Amino acid sequence: MLNHMTLKKTYFYNFYPPKSEEETATPSGFRYHRMLVEIRDVRPPPMLDPNQPWQIKKTLNHYEVTSGKIALPFNDTFEYVLRYWNFSMANHIAILGHRVAVVVWDVTNDKQPMKYEGNDVYFQITPSENYVLTCMDLMRQRNLKVDDCIGIYWDCRQSFFRVKLFYSGMP
Repeated sequence: MLNHMTLKKTYFYNFYPPKSEEETATPSGFRYHRMLVEIRDVRPPPMLDPNQPWQIKKTLNHYEVTSGKIALPFNDTFEYVLRYWNFSMANHIAILGHRVAVVVWDVTNDKQPMKYEGNDVYFQITPSENYVLTCMDLMRQRNLKVDDCIGIYWDCRQSFFRVKLFYSGMP
């Protein structure tokens, strides 16, 4: 049996400052430092079912439809997206807080997938430490509405997001 060990990204918090930092800390106390690290994952990455690869499923709310920002939970992002990014790119978004330009393919119609890219298509962390995939053109051109159910996954072989409308929630 082969042992498929992979690297997984996670946050590391330093609660014990070096003596030099402790002595120069403000009276309000030491602020812990958070950094992104890669650790060995004893479990293999989640296997993708080629027929049902949609690891993140969500029902769109009013904010997502009007802003074009699809909220992705922290845990799902780390498990199904950042796990497959190189460390530098993951650090760029998770620690530095920068937005990262991405490509999004709408594969609702398998015969005519739609590609979205450019300055208005990006992935970023929010102040609440969830993530958003921003693509207003997807919302407009697909005519997505509140309560529509979509699936999202990061295609690690081709390095882009795939999105699919499963069903429309409102007539």
